[in-house]
Amino acid sequence: MQHGVDEVKRRNCLLDIYIDVNLERYFSVLSNDADPFFIVNMSGKLAYVNKHCELLLKCPKIELEKLFLNDLFSPTFIDESQSFFHQKSRDKLINFDSKITLKSREFMDVNVTAFPILFDKEVVGNYVVLEDITMIKRERELLAEKQAVAGQLAAGIAHEIRNPITAIKGFLQLIMSEYTGDMMYFKVVESEINRIEGILKELMILAKPNQTHYEEVNIHVLLEQVLALMESQALLYNVEVEKKYRFTDETIIGDQNQLKQVFINYIKNAIEAMPNGGSLFIEGSYSDISWVQIRVIDQGGGIPSDIIGRIHEPFFTTKESGTGLGMSVSYQIIEEHKGKVKIMSNTQGTCVEVQLPMVT
Repeated sequence: MQHGVDEVKRRNCLLDIYIDVNLERYFSVLSNDADPFFIVNMSGKLAYVNKHCELLLKCPKIELEKLFLNDLFSPTFIDESQSFFHQKSRDKLINFDSKITLKSREFMDVNVTAFPILFDKEVVGNYVVLEDITMIKRERELLAEKQAVAGQLAAGIAHEIRNPITAIKGFLQLIMSEYTGDMMYFKVVESEINRIEGILKELMILAKPNQTHYEEVNIHVLLEQVLALMESQALLYNVEVEKKYRFTDETIIGDQNQLKQVFINYIKNAIEAMPNGGSLFIEGSYSDISWVQIRVIDQGGGIPSDIIGRIHEPFFTTKESGTGLGMSVSYQIIEEHKGKVKIMSNTQGTCVEVQLPMVT
């Protein structure tokens, strides 16, 4: 037991040297960076706090550097998934949402990114970067409320439309089986009925998502299958697909059909954003050791800044024949897979970035 205590003390001393020698002299840019962060030693004590962290936590540096992790993070909001707080997991990057107890005894919703500090090839502590997500969390709650209302509305609409459409389709097929003339107009009507049924299917996914079947999914294989399906549409729009993968056999846990639906939607949107042709880039890499990152990048005209914030709202669309459900459903699926979606756009094109937790 004493040996373990001595080892922690030794590494804490190394961290103090690291801070004195490196952080203050050479890493002054990092210490003055806009991101609030602190450094924690192997005992869980705050060894260094930057000025932005002082402002965020509304507490002076001299007081914060007397605190331990348990003084900031209430055990109520710490579970096994947030394993940064376990000694055995201090040597890897971890990201999670939690709550911090402020000096006023109020709680703040934060996103926490923790990654190890190596000194002489040993883990001697951790950087802990904080992001206030109070507004983001509220926006998520509002979006969830909107989706719930939209789901109820969608279920009612789908139910009312499905019955007459089924009858119309049945009688159309009966007439077509007996008709011997030109079938062109019948085919147009049948095609439009099928399109309505496709919209109804999207409505029902929004109203009551299908039961998910989670399994290990090879993300490289899944992307290749999706691109094979979208190849004909890319050719139709004179779009050249360029792939750049930095992974091969990495797997994620997810519902293969739902994830295919997501990437088909993003790639379809990217192709349609380039009616005069262009290049579509599909990039696959790692955002860190435990996440895969997939980017779908087009060379279209971009999404206006006043619209991009509403892109995941149910029924919001700028397309004349769009339902406004594709992006909303896709976002919902990625959220259910514990992933993240980020959309960046300017007049040169749009990038949809999806991050999913990887099987490690």
